Amino acid sequence: MARTVHQAANGPARPATPPVAPSVAPPTDSPSINDAALADRPIAAVTVRGLVRVSRQTIDNNLRVAGGQPFDAAAIRDDVATLYRLGQFSTVTADATLRPDGTVEVIYTLLEQPIIAELAFVGNNVVSDQEIRKVVPLYAGGPRDDFLLEQTLVRIKELYRTKGNYLVEVTVDESRLQETGILVFRIMEGPRVRVQDIVFVGNASFEADKLYSQIKTRTALPLLRKGELDEERLYDDVAALDTFYKDMGFVDVRIDRRVQLSPDSKEAKVTFLIEEGRRYTLRRSIVKPVVADDVPGSVAAAPRVMSAQQIDSLLVIRPGDFFTKLMLTKSVETIRDAYFLLGYIDADVQTQSVRVGEEPQVDLVLSIKEGPRSIAGLVLIQGNFLTKDKVIRRLVRLQPGRPLDGREIEESTDRLKRSGLFNDVRITAQRPRPHDEDAVGATAGLTDEEAIAAKAASADPDAARRLSRQIRDVLVEVKEKNTGAVNFGVGIGTDSGAFGEVSISQRNFDIADPPLSFDEFISGRAFRGAGQTFNLSIAPGTEVSTYSVTFGEPHLFESDVGLQFRSFYRTRFYDTYDENRFATSLGISRRLGDVWSAGVTAGFNNVELGGFESDTPLEVVADEGPANILWGAFSLSRTDTDKARRPSRGTQVDLSYTYFYDLSDQTSWNMLRLGGTAVFTVDEDYLGRKSTLKLDGSVGYIFGDDAPVYERMYLGGRSFRGFEYRSVSPKSQGSVGQPNTPNKEPIGGEWLVFVGAQYEFPIVGDFLSGVLFTDTGTVTEDVSFDEYRVAVGLGVRLYIPQLGPAPLAFDFAFPLVEGEGDRTQVFSFSAEFPF
Repeated sequence: MARTVHQAANGPARPATPPVAPSVAPPTDSPSINDAALADRPIAAVTVRGLVRVSRQTIDNNLRVAGGQPFDAAAIRDDVATLYRLGQFSTVTADATLRPDGTVEVIYTLLEQPIIAELAFVGNNVVSDQEIRKVVPLYAGGPRDDFLLEQTLVRIKELYRTKGNYLVEVTVDESRLQETGILVFRIMEGPRVRVQDIVFVGNASFEADKLYSQIKTRTALPLLRKGELDEERLYDDVAALDTFYKDMGFVDVRIDRRVQLSPDSKEAKVTFLIEEGRRYTLRRSIVKPVVADDVPGSVAAAPRVMSAQQIDSLLVIRPGDFFTKLMLTKSVETIRDAYFLLGYIDADVQTQSVRVGEEPQVDLVLSIKEGPRSIAGLVLIQGNFLTKDKVIRRLVRLQPGRPLDGREIEESTDRLKRSGLFNDVRITAQRPRPHDEDAVGATAGLTDEEAIAAKAASADPDAARRLSRQIRDVLVEVKEKNTGAVNFGVGIGTDSGAFGEVSISQRNFDIADPPLSFDEFISGRAFRGAGQTFNLSIAPGTEVSTYSVTFGEPHLFESDVGLQFRSFYRTRFYDTYDENRFATSLGISRRLGDVWSAGVTAGFNNVELGGFESDTPLEVVADEGPANILWGAFSLSRTDTDKARRPSRGTQVDLSYTYFYDLSDQTSWNMLRLGGTAVFTVDEDYLGRKSTLKLDGSVGYIFGDDAPVYERMYLGGRSFRGFEYRSVSPKSQGSVGQPNTPNKEPIGGEWLVFVGAQYEFPIVGDFLSGVLFTDTGTVTEDVSFDEYRVAVGLGVRLYIPQLGPAPLAFDFAFPLVEGEGDRTQVFSFSAEFPF
């Protein structure tokens, strides 16, 4: 009689209503399956029972055990686990039958998972069936899969918690699935829980506002913010606060959170419990000897390029300072930059903090792998199909034969990105050139100690290479972007009225590259590649019409001197007269380092006034013209803002002096202008959106002969919100109709002062923000602060990239202090729409 040995591969029998469990349930060991009588006996056959819809081929593809093999209990257990992982079976058992001839038959008995005939959701009111189905990996017609079923429960809960249903519960009707094949998810949504208050307890060292900026949980704001309570987000918040405290030197900090629900479970109070512990300071820094990676068999040694004393002197953090991540990061960057400056671009600085005794002190251990010194070789450029190499090379300031400065690699990458000519920029140092190709082992450029060591190691090429400098080429890879555009648009504003615009612009223009054919011109392969700028614009309007052409060459004759040309004709319709102006100018400028620039400009203006009415000021009629004016200007500016558009920090200062000479009546006057802007980041939310404070100030003064009304200074409109365009100004003493009666028409002043402040904060995403502002200032005939105006207000900004870099601005301003005869204006706006 055959003897049967049974392996209960799946443990206890499955209950009638099994719990949701992972699809892989490793079998429990049974002594019978390890019966020594079966070991190594040949397997005569492998039998599979219980298959209905799953094919035998699928099973065979996943079995290790096969006929003809020796019996191996471990292999059978692995097969059982593999079959469980398929997710097709609820029960898998393995039996072994010993035959009279001494062979073994292995029998796998399978119970297939039920087929899901339909998915149903019960109790969901907040979320529709369609929304739930999008996150459910199971589907009708497929088998039940316990792993995917568990994932479904997790995903449905996550979906509800994003809606604010923090207390949601989701269960599965197992009996319904077994009886009918319908997989029913029963959902108890619970109330939507809104965070109404966030409290920090135990934060003796930092204000609550500072800690609030570190977390992502937010209180609810009607119509603006849901303030949903999310358990996963709370875990992240605890981790973020823990990281913040440790970065500030609180190594022993302990943080937890507590959630208190209101009686109706619709509101929650989140309390973060903080035990700060002691704040650690730095006791000393230690430079740890390291093993050089590029020297096989070498022993740990101290850095040879800089001594421990030199490295210690570069540290920003000093003994006694709080051990903060900011100070530590700056110290590492300073040491790294010092190595980069010397050409050690592979230098790696690692830090480790070691607690010292019972006092709140740590030692900073520095491990520095210097690597070999690198000399800049060739600068290779790839990816510029239209842009000339010289345009890129002048922005990559690496000099062949000089130490390869790792800082300059990073700065050159930033310059190329800021140029606006490329989508992607990558600059990398290539592998060193072969030793025998470029005489890398030469002692030129080495210290005396390096030269002696290189000479002593001349019999060992590998040692010589390690002690010498390495010549490394630099590869600059760019991906060009489309820099030309033909724009059609309309604009409207309280200062400029409505206008239309057609313009042709090219930021990578080349005036010396005319098209060789009409197809080359149409395809955009002409007039491109030299990094010049060109713009031709036609903008007729209801109050202002402008027709202009501009050209710029940032590097004249491959120097650091830039050339700018501009010519325009403009008609401006004021309330009581018209101004027609033709102007052309030619200027040169030069950058003085990375933040300073200076320039000189010469120009010619032809100005004529007309369209006079009865209330036209007599001062305007007196300057009717036409006037031909020559002028020259000198300007000096300093800019260190972090971004050209929408900066979050930095300053900009502009100083200019302009001399005017009127050829018509041989009069002259001078204008001095000084303006400055400072931007500060006041707050940054968990999405990285910044609230900024911008301070503006400007002073202007005209001296010499009397300047005509069209060259004087004005404020109002967008330049001084709360007052009509140009109305902040001295007023006329008489008009054409009433020559002896002062009126409210502005005629400009020769002294201007403006001071303003604007606070901008995010409202929705990155595209909608609000502003609170105050504008103050005056314009007078002489140097004084008479009739100083003050206005306050609020507004919104719409940042829509498709409409250009400038936002749509809408402001409401309310004058608090007015001047005599001023015209107020509560609402002002400026908007342009391309199409």
